[in-house]
Amino acid sequence: MADPHGAMRTGRFTVEIDGVDVSGFKRIDIPSTTTSHVEYREGKDADHHRKLWGQTEYEDLTMERGAKKGDTKLHDWRKSVIQGKMTEARKSVAVILQDSVGEQQVRWEFTNAWPKKYDPPTLESGSQGGQGNVATETVVVVYDEMERTQ
Repeated sequence: MADPHGAMRTGRFTVEIDGVDVSGFKRIDIPSTTTSHVEYREGKDADHHRKLWGQTEYEDLTMERGAKKGDTKLHDWRKSVIQGKMTEARKSVAVILQDSVGEQQVRWEFTNAWPKKYDPPTLESGSQGGQGNVATETVVVVYDEMERTQ
């Protein structure tokens, strides 16, 4: 049983793209944010620098999942960007962290998201009796706005 007063575990989560659950994700890198700063001095006070905040920057959202036969959702999403169909390519994405029984605990929402990069699986022979590792595909997603709603 999970400790209700401790930190949440990261192993159970879901992803929604335009409100539809997309399964099979094994890793999600939630973007970090950084705000730059500017130093200044007031009047004749040369010994003390003050700091003001500047522009806030957001990292990209990176999502990795197991590749499945016949499931081309991520590839097709990226293809719409390559073809210049930006209205079709912009989607809402939600990443939902769940507790041990599947209840939503934290939700991050990304608006007007689109994949700037798609990495197909890396294929490698000669490991585990010719079985290889799990084939994974990765998308790097940019977005207009990120919000933690819960």
